[in-house]
Amino acid sequence: MRYYLLKAFLLFIVSISLINGCAKSRVEKELKVSDNNISIRIEGAVYPIQRQNILASTSGKIKHLYIKYGDKITRGERIYSLDKELIKLDIQNKKTEIASLTQIKHHLFSNIHATSNTQSINLAAMELKKMAQLKAEGYVQDFEQNTYKKNYINVLNSQTAQNATHYEKLKTVESSLHTKKIQLQKLQYRLKHADGYASINGFVADIQVQEGQTISSDTKVCTIVNLDKVILKAGFATGLLPFLHVNQMVNISFVTTPPYSVQAPIAQITPIVDPKFKSMTFTVVIPNKHYILQEGTRALVTIQLPKKGQERVKKYFMNNKNDRVIQIQSNI
Repeated sequence: MRYYLLKAFLLFIVSISLINGCAKSRVEKELKVSDNNISIRIEGAVYPIQRQNILASTSGKIKHLYIKYGDKITRGERIYSLDKELIKLDIQNKKTEIASLTQIKHHLFSNIHATSNTQSINLAAMELKKMAQLKAEGYVQDFEQNTYKKNYINVLNSQTAQNATHYEKLKTVESSLHTKKIQLQKLQYRLKHADGYASINGFVADIQVQEGQTISSDTKVCTIVNLDKVILKAGFATGLLPFLHVNQMVNISFVTTPPYSVQAPIAQITPIVDPKFKSMTFTVVIPNKHYILQEGTRALVTIQLPKKGQERVKKYFMNNKNDRVIQIQSNI
């Protein structure tokens, strides 16, 4: 009986030991492996290396759409084309209007010179001068001289009024001609930009238009996302800024299937609090082999601190002096 009781007791003790061993968290196991080195873990998320919204440069009706969702596209490749027939017709009409106005302008210039009454003005001036001499010699009366003065003034006024009319017409024509030329330039711009092209390499996403749709300038056509490389952006507590530097190597574990981990250098540190992360951030550029990393993929970044900084970290961030890993969560 005692033998069976002793055996049962021993089995109970072994069971408790196994349960306690299984209950240890991953962090606790890692604490033992870390020995005397302190590391910091912070959260991060993946962003495309490039993202570009393609906006229409001009208005018109989409004749052809050369893309579909998920297409891989290269910079300079055509995305869409607008119907050019109406634009070409408007350009031809505008050129005709400009040619007509140009002829009217030349005609007005010719009329100004052709209708110049220089001989009448000179004759009236000579007669007035002659009458002034006769008046000085006492051969004519004042009223006779005044008649020649009025004649001279009338000839001048007539010429001035006539010139003013022609110049006013010329001014109107020139203004209209200037407007038409600007309109022509705008039409030529529309024709030149009637086709839309990719501005970066990447994959097509978020298509907002379809064939036959009439669009205006700045209408969003689609988005191009470049995932050949990705940016890992991670938020860190402001007190850690002295311990981080560009080109510092960090270990990154991505939440992917299958699991994926890399070691890469910090490319940039932004010592301004990011509204999304509610913390300072740093970025790491990572080649995206087989496109396993997609926008929004989460990651855990582990930072190994230098010996000089470990005591300071213990003071400000560690509640338990036996801790070897400090978890700092961001709000991403």
